[in-house]
Amino acid sequence: MMYNKFWKTHQTPSNLATSIKDDTVPLPDSSVQVIKLLRFRPKDWTDCVRYARIKFEKYFNHKALNLLAAFPLDTKMPDGSLFWQSPKRPPTPLVFNNTESMHIMFVISFAKLLAQINKISYTEQDLNVEYVIKVAATAIIPKFIASTKRIETDENAKAPEKEEVSLDKIESCRQSLFTLAAESTITPDQLIMHPLSFEKDDDSNGHIDFITASSNLRALVYNIETVDRFKTKLIAGRIVPAIATTTATVAGLVSLELIKVAMSPPQTIDKFKNAFMNLALPELPLILSEPAPCTRTSISDGVSYTLWTRWEINGSPEMTLKEFIQAVKLQYNVDVSMVVLGVKMIYVPLLPGHKKRLTQTMKSLLAKSVSAQSTYVDLTLSFNNDLPGPPVRYYF
Repeated sequence: MMYNKFWKTHQTPSNLATSIKDDTVPLPDSSVQVIKLLRFRPKDWTDCVRYARIKFEKYFNHKALNLLAAFPLDTKMPDGSLFWQSPKRPPTPLVFNNTESMHIMFVISFAKLLAQINKISYTEQDLNVEYVIKVAATAIIPKFIASTKRIETDENAKAPEKEEVSLDKIESCRQSLFTLAAESTITPDQLIMHPLSFEKDDDSNGHIDFITASSNLRALVYNIETVDRFKTKLIAGRIVPAIATTTATVAGLVSLELIKVAMSPPQTIDKFKNAFMNLALPELPLILSEPAPCTRTSISDGVSYTLWTRWEINGSPEMTLKEFIQAVKLQYNVDVSMVVLGVKMIYVPLLPGHKKRLTQTMKSLLAKSVSAQSTYVDLTLSFNNDLPGPPVRYYF
């Protein structure tokens, strides 16, 4: 995340302010965005609600007003045709109304996400609609000022690789940084944000509510038909609709195959079945067939593996690399020519110094690449003629 990487590099506002004290020293990349985020970072739940209310005004009122200021309804193209004609739709600015459920849903869900990103706690009372309306009313809404930034209308124009930042913004950022550096209230926690991962199945996190509210409000701005929360969840969550009978049948067939996997002794492949199902057909709605065997790759005479094969070596803290190679030879009858962990070369005989590693313990060779709590590690080995093999799980 840009914010976290920035402060990991520059540590604190004071350090950064000291490094750019000379006006000839340029601001680091991303400074304008990061300093703005820090300057307006919410400190509690009420800040989150007020910020959400301000964002409502920006996204669904000011942006529409800005478009209409740049391209009034009677704007014409060079050929004399109207600018606002199909497929382009003129926007309609929305006026915040605390009696509109979609407006309140946006404020609450946006505030939730902002609180989660900034590790700000909130209670059920904080989510009370009347309380949120009361707090939102205290937000100071900036007056609309038409932007002087040029709006690109050519659909074929390439987006600029790097957005130009005005000198006024850079100077404002510099002054804001000096102000923040002079404050002693900034804590290390304020220099870290916590990115969120989309989770559609937790109704309490506000993810689906935010997507529902923001997409529907944008649709209202452009006079597009809105959809309910359930339809939004289907689209955003990429949920494939299925009737209960189909789902139940698939679950039953999968369960039967899992029972076969768990049976002892292991079942032969002819006992397993692939199922081709179409419940819409009146005849033969279910066709069973035997699965094809896995492709088997041969390493040497009598030694082969499949996609599902994994070899295991039970070692010890004292086992050396040489003993590990001997153990692989003893258990699987193959000669190891290379040992790799991820992108790290553990043993490649052709590399200088690697033969000296044969007397070192596996634990010491792997220590920097695995955590102290790990009980095993998955290695990649190569064998004679540089043939690859299955993953080898080595237990310490």
